[in-house]
Amino acid sequence: MMIHRFWSFLFVFLLSCSVWAAREDTLYTLTLCGKIRGYVLYVPDSLERPALVFSLHGAAGHATDRSPFRTTVADEQGCIVVYPQGDEQFFPVFGGRVPGWNASGEPNADLEFFKAIIEEVALRYPIDRSRIYCCGFSNGGMMTYSNAGTAADIFAAFASISGFPLNEFHHRPMGVRPVPFLHIHGKNDGFVKYACMPVICDNMVARNGCFPVPEIKVESGKYRRQIYKAGPGGFPFVYYEIDGMGHSDFTDRTPEGNSALTMWNFMSRYALTDSCDSTLKWRLNVDTKGFRPEKHGWTVSSDSIRFSYGISSQEPLADNNVYPALTLEKGDYMLCFEATGDKEHNIHVCMETLDGHSVLFYKSAPVGQKVMIPFSVFDYTECRLTIVKTSASDKFLDFSVHAVI
Repeated sequence: MMIHRFWSFLFVFLLSCSVWAAREDTLYTLTLCGKIRGYVLYVPDSLERPALVFSLHGAAGHATDRSPFRTTVADEQGCIVVYPQGDEQFFPVFGGRVPGWNASGEPNADLEFFKAIIEEVALRYPIDRSRIYCCGFSNGGMMTYSNAGTAADIFAAFASISGFPLNEFHHRPMGVRPVPFLHIHGKNDGFVKYACMPVICDNMVARNGCFPVPEIKVESGKYRRQIYKAGPGGFPFVYYEIDGMGHSDFTDRTPEGNSALTMWNFMSRYALTDSCDSTLKWRLNVDTKGFRPEKHGWTVSSDSIRFSYGISSQEPLADNNVYPALTLEKGDYMLCFEATGDKEHNIHVCMETLDGHSVLFYKSAPVGQKVMIPFSVFDYTECRLTIVKTSASDKFLDFSVHAVI
């Protein structure tokens, strides 16, 4: 792969709201696999931190939009920002091809582009590779979710505003490790639908191994914040619901009064060197105190003995291709669980493909024992999980899926 600097120029204007002069505010291009790609590199005059932030614009946007991470935040915090330019993608909602991101959830040319940018920036500035972050707006937020799965070993933390995988971009959160993630969404967003966010939250909370009952803070007329704290080996997921906000790349209704600063304050806490359980893929505990599984994608029998997670993508609730499912990439896994209760009772667990055509395993085990069930997935698979207890009084202490390394 040959990467060439095609041309560059220095922007000669300052943001009217900033008192700093940028050390560098330059549009670069590079050639990748025969295609010229561009990005804006913004380096504040007061460079205090070697952290690097990728800021991904929405569909039909441009690198020069500086969206959604504001240069004023870079000035104040002393971090470097990259604004990559999306390649043309076909978006039915726009009626054709517009600049955007291939947020398919799989490694692709856009991810190779990001890697090439990192190498170029590293030649110019001593960036800390353990503190590279990714945030995005709308389709850029979708790509941020995609990167959380495909590039969790490159980006230390993530933040999305008004964007999650939907329609042709299905939610595929699997990656090499759990990831710190913050999401901001407007309650009036009918484009990337706010109504779909509960499923997105549930999937991310489970994937990250978070405690499923959040700490909630409400600031009337501004926001409702839910903090899902990290469980053992995982990272937190933080979700802001913004009053009066539609489909936008910025809001002043977060606690900082600046959504870009809110993103920075969250992402900058983390580094790739932070310890975590890289084998953890899902933690789906239905017996956490205060958690009501029927409100979070679970089907629960009237006697609270049978629990099922995962609905068909063809069912009416599968709005915008966002629906409950346990998703796994190709590989070997271990389902681990332990329950407390009457030792004469049993726990029955069945994992099958979401279409019901294949059973990955069916296992019964007594309450009071730690159970480890090995199984394999031969391709990307969406799964349904069914649990049957002898008695509703039997409670899970742990219920998690781990990769076998």
